[in-house]
Amino acid sequence: MRYVSTRGGGEPVSFEAAIGAGYAPDGGLYVPETLPRITAEDLDRWRTLDFTAVAVEVLLPFLDGEVTRDELAELLSKSYAGYDAPDTVPVTKLTNNTALVELFHGPTLCFKDLGLQVAVRLLALFARKRNEPRTLLVATTGDTGPAALRAVADVDDPSLRCVVCFPRGQISDLQRRQMTCASSEAIRVCCFEGGGDDMDAPIKRLSLDTTFKAQHGLTGVNSYNVIRPLAQQVHYVWLYLRCRELFSCTSLDVVVPTGAMGNLTAATFVKRRGVPFDKLCAATNVNDIAFRAFSEGDFSRASHMKKTRSDAINIQVPYNFERVLYYALDGDAVATKRAMDVFGETESLRLDDATRASFAKTYRSARIDDATTLEALKRCRDVHGLVCDPHAAVALAGAAALGYDDGATPVAILATAHACKFEEAVVAAIGADAWREYRASPAFPARAAALEAAPETEPFALRRRAGESLEDAQRRWEVMIRAMLEDPDGLHAVLGECVDDEEDDLELL
Repeated sequence: MRYVSTRGGGEPVSFEAAIGAGYAPDGGLYVPETLPRITAEDLDRWRTLDFTAVAVEVLLPFLDGEVTRDELAELLSKSYAGYDAPDTVPVTKLTNNTALVELFHGPTLCFKDLGLQVAVRLLALFARKRNEPRTLLVATTGDTGPAALRAVADVDDPSLRCVVCFPRGQISDLQRRQMTCASSEAIRVCCFEGGGDDMDAPIKRLSLDTTFKAQHGLTGVNSYNVIRPLAQQVHYVWLYLRCRELFSCTSLDVVVPTGAMGNLTAATFVKRRGVPFDKLCAATNVNDIAFRAFSEGDFSRASHMKKTRSDAINIQVPYNFERVLYYALDGDAVATKRAMDVFGETESLRLDDATRASFAKTYRSARIDDATTLEALKRCRDVHGLVCDPHAAVALAGAAALGYDDGATPVAILATAHACKFEEAVVAAIGADAWREYRASPAFPARAAALEAAPETEPFALRRRAGESLEDAQRRWEVMIRAMLEDPDGLHAVLGECVDDEEDDLELL
């Protein structure tokens, strides 16, 4: 299997090269040169396999020749070992046509574990084989950062270190603690002042600086890295097999709470490989660029990011729209590059009628505000006896908005994080008394309760000065991250002394 850029630049590369690079050199995203078919016979054979065995079958074609079947099976077994559900991903029937897919039983209580445990272990495997260290660079809206840090800690490989950046005040307390309570010489945690994806531009520039990247073995593991959507294919095949049994159906729709579109891209891969999904539905909050793209043909960045109850999907520019667009254009890299160049220059892209028609064959979308999110969260508890997180509530409300409560079409609704991570939103929906009851119940994970009392370490502060433009702040943040990677201990001392100092950060450096 070889991997090519969505923008058509460069030669096809190996799996190892693609996941080591993150971004393609031309600024595009890597995709597999072909998507191996999954046949009806394959699905019948996989029906009785456990989650790890299904994962081996789904993923092996993408790295065959670089990782052996035995290596992959061992790696995947370790990747899913930290799950507290016997089936890894339970699928619960809610009504006669809806199922809730619980993706949050991993070590950091969110679906990002499913991709990052696999991604980090594969990167460590290649680093050991080549005796080359790797530095993982991560921007997070709340869940990717903790999952990356935990995966690095679980692998416990001296060839790996990890730098994570999160937006101050834009994530939940428990999400923050999952990062600031982590203790390892291999990790560095930063907070920046901005919206959820304001760190993307500095990280992309660092990723495309080939000299600096090679010097530090730099690899990004956000979902622009192709390993993330590849690894997340597994839970889509799994949920299809389980729902086929629950509903005696042959085809299935899926509703996905959508931010950077990595999870939606994984579903796109699986559908194009032959698993009989009909519609893939993107449920967004009011940071709604995915909704506008699918429903109105308007892929344009909003003037500002709105704070919501479902903050992990507060995304203004989803990386993986480029992959989704590439497939909607039938793999036309020239047209994809042309479109992304327009967006890069103007932060706005109007989709033509042919592209919108292509999207409509596969995708639907719903935009859900906070009030509706909280209503859906409360209804889930009142009707089904389940306390869900606000992102699952966005998906539940999205399913209702798209008409799936009519009982006719089988649909799987993805729950991407555990409710325990979002106390403020859950309390707003069900009330403080109901939260205390939930907090005292066996459904509340002991590891989350323990984290509430753990000591925190102050993260590195990447500030934005009064009156400073976002672009200027991003350039300063890039310089500071470069300095951190060059001399992490020295920068730790500088920033540790000056977190609340009003002096110029760059002069201090």
